[in-house]
Amino acid sequence: MKFWWLADSARLSAEKAAVETLARGESWFEFERWRFHEGSLSAEGVLIAHGQRYPVRLVYPDQYPEVPAWVEPQDEVRWTTHQYGSGTLCLELRPDNWIAGATGVDVLRSAYNLLEIEDPLGKGMVRAPSVHAVGEVQSYGWGANPVLIGSGCATRIRAGTAIGVQALRWMASTDVWPIMIHDDGDGRGARRVPGPDIDSWRFTVPIYVSDEAPPAGELDRTTLVQAAGFDPETGAAVEASSAGVLIFKGAELRVFHLTAEGRTSSRGVFVLPDEDGLRSSRSADVEVKRVTIVGAGSVGSKIAESLLRSGAHRQTLVDGDVMLPGNLERHALDWRDIGFRKVHGLKRRLLGIVPGADVKVIDVNLNWQRSAKTHAWQVEAVAEGDVIVDATGDPATALFLAAIADANGRAFVSVEVFEGGLGALIATAIPNRDPPFVEGRATFLAWCDEQGVKPPEAGPRRYEMLSEDGTPVAADDAAVTMTAGHAARVILDILDSNPAPIDSAWLLFGYRKAWLFDGHGHTIRLNVGERGPRPPVADDPEAQSFALALIQELLGEGGTGG
Repeated sequence: MKFWWLADSARLSAEKAAVETLARGESWFEFERWRFHEGSLSAEGVLIAHGQRYPVRLVYPDQYPEVPAWVEPQDEVRWTTHQYGSGTLCLELRPDNWIAGATGVDVLRSAYNLLEIEDPLGKGMVRAPSVHAVGEVQSYGWGANPVLIGSGCATRIRAGTAIGVQALRWMASTDVWPIMIHDDGDGRGARRVPGPDIDSWRFTVPIYVSDEAPPAGELDRTTLVQAAGFDPETGAAVEASSAGVLIFKGAELRVFHLTAEGRTSSRGVFVLPDEDGLRSSRSADVEVKRVTIVGAGSVGSKIAESLLRSGAHRQTLVDGDVMLPGNLERHALDWRDIGFRKVHGLKRRLLGIVPGADVKVIDVNLNWQRSAKTHAWQVEAVAEGDVIVDATGDPATALFLAAIADANGRAFVSVEVFEGGLGALIATAIPNRDPPFVEGRATFLAWCDEQGVKPPEAGPRRYEMLSEDGTPVAADDAAVTMTAGHAARVILDILDSNPAPIDSAWLLFGYRKAWLFDGHGHTIRLNVGERGPRPPVADDPEAQSFALALIQELLGEGGTGG
């Protein structure tokens, strides 16, 4: 609580004097008393307009004068349409135009002007002009459960060219049950409308489209069916429907919700702009590129989600770990995914954002003991990524993945949050430009030695360290999320064929004053050099002939098969 009247006694004195002076100088206001009403300082009195008496209360909220005072009837009564229910009057001074220099007296004058114009207890023949500016978002759900529809789909329905029109209803809320109407034209992209899902309380309901003009007013079911002009079979289905949607065409679509026991209600229709991909700004070339993320923990999960939202819809996720309650503080997943392997929960989350995304999962750790055959195909799947990302925080895994990337001519990005969340490292190796990661890491270690410091690590318990007094310090979600955001930016630039310059291939981000960082925001760009010439690989003609012969034999077997 601010207690403005105690913290700013000068303002209190000025307000008190102004209200009492108003009562002495104007015949239209009679002052009664000061009091605290429901915890707020208030002045009670009577406004007089056209001989009618209006008992009112001027209320000063606790955050006054940063937020406006208001006037309300002393008792619950509705005087005007410029009133919220039977309470606060909607006046010339409101939250959207209030200035701290305005006073309670200004609000009282505005209330008097309203009552003087409208004379609600008298003749009440005049309505004060309205400057209400309530948009669709503010009024969303006011008295009508909403129907959402894309502008393209709405146009196709009105033109009679819509194919496969469907209605999807959400039932998870007790206040608003939105319905999304879509057609096959909306389902072509990756960001298409999802299908029904009982876990999300999302269900498909039957939909009926009438070519007739929308009827006026609220209609009962039988009259509505007659107005729709359906054939007998469709009309009977609409008449009996206990969960359906009826659309009437016209300049503006009108939608009725068909519910149990023949009830019918008109729904508000919100036509949405078609803005698929508007906020991701990715080119079409990116849509065919794949990102492999090894490590679906706190950093990897947030990298995956950021990439997906930014237009990178083809991902391979690799991790054998299980989502546990202790992971919730920093992970993109939540209690719905506890007990499942992280990659499966993360795939569900990603498809909940972009239902048409191509997400593959490998639910093992690459260093686990298993058959060589299984290991081989899993590594091949990793190598399919145009960018291979190490988000494990494990140097050995990073070196292995970097070698796979280098051997297959793939870009490689290693992401590591330092112990205690003091900072992070994002290292990049672009084929034919940057030195292999193993060489870049050697340069980094040598640079640390030149600075007289040890390189920070992920810590024995992943992103934790001990402070000078021995207290454990863990990287919090802010450190993890910032690192994931920086990493996503680096990866997206590579996908866009616009990678960071060579002198920024290795980036060190500081989140607080520690190690070599001056504080939050300190960035160190480490130039690990360029890729030097590599000795040519000597060809063995005899071995080449041997391999080609085997390929020809394989092709011959395929050509003669039954």
